[in-house]
Amino acid sequence: MDRRTLKRLDEELREYLDSMVEGMGRPERRAAMAAYVTGLLLDGERKSIQPMAARLVDDASETEAMRQRLQECVVISGWSDAEVFRRLGQKLERELPGLEAFVLDDTGFPKKGTHSAGVALLRPTIS
Repeated sequence: MDRRTLKRLDEELREYLDSMVEGMGRPERRAAMAAYVTGLLLDGERKSIQPMAARLVDDASETEAMRQRLQECVVISGWSDAEVFRRLGQKLERELPGLEAFVLDDTGFPKKGTHSAGVALLRPTIS
């Protein structure tokens, strides 16, 4: 999704994210979560923290600070997965009554290289 399209959805995305993380941690962490989700939605082949940080800032000199915010959001912040899933379930029940199943699968992104998360280096076995 390009920045222009994302900008049109900005208010809806902000409202959605606020409903998912409201009251969970400091405002700075919630802002970092919004930036992280935005980075995942933006166009770009690589969805790891460094390339996303570079896409999220207008000035290249701010990339490292954004990388640190995203890193802290993903690694250090104490998000309650159970609470986020509970809130998501409630939202789905309200928006899509009668829904019987909802599957989250983040494995749809192609993995590249040998060091990306989720990429296994396959070595032939010698018998």
